[in-house]
Amino acid sequence: MAPRRGSGGFGSSYYGSSSAWSVETSFSLDMYESKSLFIAGFAFDVLFALALIGFLTWACLIRNHNGQKKGLVMAIITWLCDHPLTDRCSSFMITAIVYEVFFLAEAVVTQYYNIDLMLQVFFSDLSVWLIVYVFYNLIHRVVNRLTDAGKPYAAISIVHWVILAILGAISIAAWGIYVAFRVYYVQGSRGNLVDLVDSMNKVDSARVILFWVVSMEIFAWFLFAAVKAGSHRFPSRSQSPIYAIIIGSICWFALCLTNVVIYIRYYIEETTFVPDYLPTATSVLQFIFGVGTLVGILLGCQGWHHIDNSMDKPPMTVQYPYETQYQQYPAYNQQFQPYHGQPQPQYPQQYQQPVQPYELQPSPQPQK
Repeated sequence: MAPRRGSGGFGSSYYGSSSAWSVETSFSLDMYESKSLFIAGFAFDVLFALALIGFLTWACLIRNHNGQKKGLVMAIITWLCDHPLTDRCSSFMITAIVYEVFFLAEAVVTQYYNIDLMLQVFFSDLSVWLIVYVFYNLIHRVVNRLTDAGKPYAAISIVHWVILAILGAISIAAWGIYVAFRVYYVQGSRGNLVDLVDSMNKVDSARVILFWVVSMEIFAWFLFAAVKAGSHRFPSRSQSPIYAIIIGSICWFALCLTNVVIYIRYYIEETTFVPDYLPTATSVLQFIFGVGTLVGILLGCQGWHHIDNSMDKPPMTVQYPYETQYQQYPAYNQQFQPYHGQPQPQYPQQYQQPVQPYELQPSPQPQK
């Protein structure tokens, strides 16, 4: 159900105001049949927000300046603004903690709260795109060690950038339709809402399904890397980061699959009734799979950071190898050979007169 209007009702409140955005809207837990489910979902959202703050601190402590760390930090920040399991086809779905606080506090706000929903959807799409970018960056890092030249194939990078461009374009299109839907909703243009909802369902469903297909590709790449981990570029200690990222990719695949099931089950089929437990279920699944995804990525990035420090640096060499610098002189080595009956080597004579016996030394003569 949509949030209730002010005490004056929709008609008097809307037409009595000079601006549709100034119309007041009240929120209350009475709008939900089960308050316990709402509170449970809110608790999991808060726990996941705290976990994201911890993950953000963890990511900042990893001394890795490659693209995957920068993208991961931005993904966590945008994920803090909103989570990927966001329902955008109905105003009664829980989209963020701020939106949930409105119901707990029974707040009365103006229609400008719709701007908050627009920003939440924007950050939701951006966080999903950045997570895919981080996974692709990690795939390129794996391919670096699989190829003999130490560089990923150009075709792989080109294909991944094309996929990211397609994902970005369809996400922007879906967000633009959602913004138009919210604007028409506030202005009361009910005739245009039906067409917008239909277009939004189609574009958003295509976006969700496409991200799910990409998540399968990501999992397949890391599974392929695990099979090839016995090559010369993958010592045993390099395999543990791959296994950690495989766990993260499985959780990401499960998160995208959950989103696909929700959209196909409840939004593509417009006549299907959305159950009351769906917001709570999405919050619980988001917490489980979201934590698993970020833990896997962070463990992989941290593990490869330690491996790079020990393997990628050139070995230290002694500038002056004292033990070998004189071995090229045979005369020097001959001095330290055992005698064993051989003639003693002749050492260079000192530049001074030989010492004579005492009897042969001249004695001083008395002066006359």
